Amino acid sequence: MRPRKLSPTDREQRVPRRTWLLSVATFALTGTLALSVAAPASAATAERRGCGWNAGTSTDHAFYEHCATNTNVWIQVTRWLRGDYHRCVGPGRTVLDSDATGAWYDSGYRGGLCDHPGDTGP
Repeated sequence: MRPRKLSPTDREQRVPRRTWLLSVATFALTGTLALSVAAPASAATAERRGCGWNAGTSTDHAFYEHCATNTNVWIQVTRWLRGDYHRCVGPGRTVLDSDATGAWYDSGYRGGLCDHPGDTGP
């Protein structure tokens, strides 16, 4: 039995199939590389936190991030099994109580602005 000779039409059909397989393999490799590069980037953005309330983690306490650079403001802090209170915070990060469950800017408390970060009120 002799091997069959490929006609010009058969050769034309095999080239696109090879090209298709190469395209699929390239796509799979590109996707794998993209996911391996994206994982560290998403981990880095998880560390960066936004303005306002930031919940604590297993390694640090909850904090309030005041993003304005020229004001001190009153925030209301809620705590688990203890009462809520107000606290004056300045620009940047203010670490809160270990049992803090929330904090937000309170524009209705004494006009929203304060003079001395660290001051507290009811």
